[in-house]
Amino acid sequence: MKVMGIDIVKGSPLSQSNPPLYATVIINENLDVLYESIEVPLKGLIRIAWEFKVDKIGIDNIFELAPTKKYLGKIFELFPQNALIYQVTLENGRYADLLKQAEKVGISVSSKPKPLQTAYICAVLALNNVGTIVRGVGTKTKILVSRARSPGSGGSRANIFARGMRTAILRAVKEIRKRLDEAQIFYDIILKRGRGGLEGAVLVAYADITTVKRFVKPFHGNDIRILIKPEFTTVQFVDKEQAKKPVIVGIDPGIETGIAVVDLSLKQCYTFSSKEFDKLSIINKVYAIGTPILIATDKNPPPDSVKKIASILGLQLYAPQKSLAVEDKEELINWILKRGLTIEIRTTHERDALAAALRAYKAFEKKLIEVERKISELGLDVDVDDIKLQILKGKTVNEAIEYAIEEHLKNIYYSTDTTPGTTLLRNITNTIDYNDKVKLLEEKLSELIKERELLKKRIAELEDRLQDLEFERRFEFRNTVDIEVIRDRTINELREQIKQLRTYISTLEDKLREYIKERENVSEFLKGIASGELVLIPVAKDMEFYEAVRIGEANVIFTLKNFIELDKLKKMERPLILILSECSEEMNSKLLELGVGTICGKLQPLAIFKDIAIFNKNEVVDVVAKALHELIEYMHKKREKESINLKRMREIIEDYRRNLYKELLQKS
Repeated sequence: MKVMGIDIVKGSPLSQSNPPLYATVIINENLDVLYESIEVPLKGLIRIAWEFKVDKIGIDNIFELAPTKKYLGKIFELFPQNALIYQVTLENGRYADLLKQAEKVGISVSSKPKPLQTAYICAVLALNNVGTIVRGVGTKTKILVSRARSPGSGGSRANIFARGMRTAILRAVKEIRKRLDEAQIFYDIILKRGRGGLEGAVLVAYADITTVKRFVKPFHGNDIRILIKPEFTTVQFVDKEQAKKPVIVGIDPGIETGIAVVDLSLKQCYTFSSKEFDKLSIINKVYAIGTPILIATDKNPPPDSVKKIASILGLQLYAPQKSLAVEDKEELINWILKRGLTIEIRTTHERDALAAALRAYKAFEKKLIEVERKISELGLDVDVDDIKLQILKGKTVNEAIEYAIEEHLKNIYYSTDTTPGTTLLRNITNTIDYNDKVKLLEEKLSELIKERELLKKRIAELEDRLQDLEFERRFEFRNTVDIEVIRDRTINELREQIKQLRTYISTLEDKLREYIKERENVSEFLKGIASGELVLIPVAKDMEFYEAVRIGEANVIFTLKNFIELDKLKKMERPLILILSECSEEMNSKLLELGVGTICGKLQPLAIFKDIAIFNKNEVVDVVAKALHELIEYMHKKREKESINLKRMREIIEDYRRNLYKELLQKS
């Protein structure tokens, strides 16, 4: 364990002309001083923190590093990623005197300590977890892919090297994108293209750096370099107990998002909902209560938005085998209420989120209860929630108990002789003599005088600017009118959009009513077909009849065409009856000549669905029977007519023969 203590010596983070300098001390868990320095700039602090790979950083006022939370977030990106930063003078949201805080770890100081002494005290307090943790807040991670070296200037060899590096960068970016896609981590990408490949790329992954590093590793080779950096937008003060307390988070997404947070002992439960939640707001809200270790949903398959949050946090997602019914949710809520826990559930979204979290808890309940019972029987002085966390990480009950025993033994070992006393401060007291203190105070006084003059000058400039603005405000009527015109124009545009949307909605409602009516008709048709009251007849489009329905002794087909390609009619084993929506006498005659009966305009379908027409069976049977009868009569008459014509032909031939015979006899 290596801990860094920091205290500002002179300068100010608000001043550009006089940047701050810091006193810093680095100690180990045995309180041995590994490094100390009286005056170090901020860039030096960051370098030293990386050089010693510090685990904790203590400071009496976090805003000595930067003036705002936004700038603090940017500075936190530069410190070692796993280092915990403590403001040692902040307890439960209230400021506490540094010397009173020092008394908690056995350090007593009679007078105001020097900066280097203050840095040492901050380090000891951070080592003993005194104060409030300050962490960077942000769910983005930058992945930078660039060249590892310069290709040189000029020459074909330099061009070959450059092309090789561009190709290597392109391959690396493809591989990184593939891994992020497989891990379902969402990202944006900016590419700098070059001939034959890429000059560089920046990928912004929407997940914390720990999650990203599971799939993408930093790399520094001969051709390319891959850097992975967190991106913080602000900082957050986190109470130590809350920061350590593991919780299960249930989420019910929608227009209004419901969230429920329960701890592993079911002693605390929080529910809240809002229409304004985005993913970052949800994460910050949860981290203010505890450390999430499991995300739960009441639906299967899980909603995509819940999957994204679990992916961003790098946590396991729990979903029930099937979506929870309302009865199941009410049963879970009643179960937790019977335990005496007071819960205020305001919306159904909060109820669903709480049911999801409780269902996830019950999946591990037996093991958690068994672990708690065994820890109590063994009398182990450990954090029960921390041991329960091992169960949710996949360890067995026996493995979790062994882990608890190991932690208990560590507490016994390290608690024997680690309490620092006043003698521990004497080693550092002699590092600064009286002359150094006077010199530092004089320099600090000089800087404060300069800063006061600069502030006076700035105040005068602001007062002049205020007078100018008050003068300009008298002539703002024109701008106000312009704003009103723009507002009216915008309102009219929005009204027009609303009108168009209402028209579109009305059209959709009409279509919906048509679909509902059509569905009802289809249902009635199916009943009629099943009972035999209706009959289905194929609809011919190109008159190539491959299928027909048999009604009585005829094949029947329906067509909507008012013309027919007669040469495409195919012969069938049975007589063909064609139902036409409309036809002419000429068409009717031609069809009869071809041996096709017609039902012309006498029968209309009840409905047509693509290639099938629906008719009343009784009407079709009667009309088809009549049409078949007419066709048979027509064919009979046609055959009789053909027979009569043949008899007359024979008589003419016989007469011709007789006349010819007479003429031959006369000549002979």
